[in-house]
Amino acid sequence: MKKLIMLIFTATLLLPSVVAAADPPASPSAVKLDKTGIETFATQFFEQKEVKEQLAGALLVIVKDGQVLLNKGYGYADIAAKRPVDADTTLFRLASVSKLFTAAGIMQLAEAGKVDLDKDVQTYLPDLKIPNTTGAPLTLKHLMTHTTGFDNADNVDSDRSYTLKNYLNDMMPTVVRKPGEVFRYDNFAFTLQGYIIEKVSGLPFQDYVSKNIFNPLGMDSSSFIFNDKVKQAIATPYDNNLEQLEQIKNVPDNSPQGGMFSTGGDMAKFMLAMLHNGQAGDGRFLTEASVKAMEHTSVTIHPDIPGAGYAFETNYPKDYNGYTVVEKGGDLSGFHSNLWLLPGQNTGVFLALNSDKGNLRLPFFEQFMSRYFPKTDAGPAFLKPAPDKQQLLRFEGLYRHLRTPVLRYDITATDGALIVRDALGTHTLRQADDLLFYDEEGTPAGFKADADGNITYFSYNMTDSWAEKIPVPPIFSDVPVNHPYAKSIYYLVQLGAIPGGTNEFNPDKAVTRGQFLSQIMPLAGFQLSTRPSVFSDTKGSPYEAVIQTAVDYGIVQGLPGSIFGPNQPLTREQAATFIWRMVKISLNADPVKADLKTPASPWASEGVQYIAGQQLFGPDVQAAGGALEYRPKDHMLNKEAAVLIYKLVQKLF
Repeated sequence: MKKLIMLIFTATLLLPSVVAAADPPASPSAVKLDKTGIETFATQFFEQKEVKEQLAGALLVIVKDGQVLLNKGYGYADIAAKRPVDADTTLFRLASVSKLFTAAGIMQLAEAGKVDLDKDVQTYLPDLKIPNTTGAPLTLKHLMTHTTGFDNADNVDSDRSYTLKNYLNDMMPTVVRKPGEVFRYDNFAFTLQGYIIEKVSGLPFQDYVSKNIFNPLGMDSSSFIFNDKVKQAIATPYDNNLEQLEQIKNVPDNSPQGGMFSTGGDMAKFMLAMLHNGQAGDGRFLTEASVKAMEHTSVTIHPDIPGAGYAFETNYPKDYNGYTVVEKGGDLSGFHSNLWLLPGQNTGVFLALNSDKGNLRLPFFEQFMSRYFPKTDAGPAFLKPAPDKQQLLRFEGLYRHLRTPVLRYDITATDGALIVRDALGTHTLRQADDLLFYDEEGTPAGFKADADGNITYFSYNMTDSWAEKIPVPPIFSDVPVNHPYAKSIYYLVQLGAIPGGTNEFNPDKAVTRGQFLSQIMPLAGFQLSTRPSVFSDTKGSPYEAVIQTAVDYGIVQGLPGSIFGPNQPLTREQAATFIWRMVKISLNADPVKADLKTPASPWASEGVQYIAGQQLFGPDVQAAGGALEYRPKDHMLNKEAAVLIYKLVQKLF
């Protein structure tokens, strides 16, 4: 469970914002991409001081015009043993790059007439029921383009072994948005595709892929099963301090959404086949039409912004330099990878890493494109005259990230530009088209409007999901707009952490233990637990699932007597402890020291000091002779919980 939290919080936030290696000036003209030059370029890249500080091991593959220009390992597959990365024998987890192979399997079945990409997938699943509240069909195209409308689309890790069918039975989400309406990264959709491959082909997913993709391409070292052969050859994963991590198991066992293992040599064969329109040697593993369909932008918020194909996605659009690039990234604990194809230039790049430290994919791709495929135009042309504030007011508002609701964009209109505040800082967007903007660095941003012209969605720098515009909430009768806690309360209503639509908020009433967890857990996008409750007094509680989720993630431990007390008033030190455990587990947060007038209970000391030291409070905490009076044993009121959560979101996200 902890591994998933790390990915939810860090894959979106930390990867784009790491300190990148120094980027040399863009070449005035493209340098020829050949074997000698690319090997020198790659060696120089991995010798850069900033890169060496972040590197455990790396696997780099470059192909062009039907040839492998580079297939080489850098650094260590195992630091302690000083075992270097061998491009042909060291296995790396591909994580979500695996999705390309799952989608390719679906396309093969479509070519054979065994599935219809536009048909409701329920047709192929007589033994499973997909809950769907929309009345609209869910198709394979929706599954392959991350537009299913599932209420929760992230797979969870587990201590148990799962077959595909059992996993789908236990974890099945509900379609709550009309399929095709909005892009939200969807791991579950690819797990479901794997099972459809099993049902239609009559083969276990891993056997189908081996027979129909790996074998025709000669990918002899690749696998979707974490077997003994894989265990002997796999690189060791490391965390962001280059400390060794445990190898995680595939969940489900063949993990169509992210469980593939491969080498540089095998990935070279896959890229060459894709760039050759599906041809591999004297045969084909896909038709040209299928390859084109996979690479075609099927979903985008604006025609001028790269979007999603069948499994392909967009991660680094500002570095495409005017070229057509299709890519797929992958992130698991200790393993990160990216595959880029430039079909028009018959070029492919694959980079895999075995540590969480930094994100070397970004500086490598920047430098590679700058040298070999420099910018071909002067950048976007902006509207002239620039729109005034009144014209831009329709874009103002708070936008909530659909995959991870704690992430948000706060957009304000000014004369000539939009000001966007998000987890990565403050950005200025200038308008280039009706619903198209660019920031200072050339990163595109787009909006989607409904049939009446009302803005509904926004897509910008957190590319794994669009964000939805949140309506301004109605005012509670007991929380006027000038209330000292009003900003925090109404912000959380917009984020969905506090229910709106009621007349009263009761700001001075104590929040309960279950109620508080129901406010903080969904913000991170956690999938609610389906495990039986471990507490005797939470069975049947409206907070049962969210409390058990917190147990699964190690955020709560309960009270003496195997109870939780969901309806008991929450103390301020209990609230601090819940928050501290969440940020410590999910973000590897360090303890913070604070001078407190009234000490907390020993078990709550770290949590209270963290909350006080980070100043996650409102007027309820006063300084007393240089020390903060946090009142740790008092009950936490609804308004105090609201400001705590609000400031946590503002500070960390």
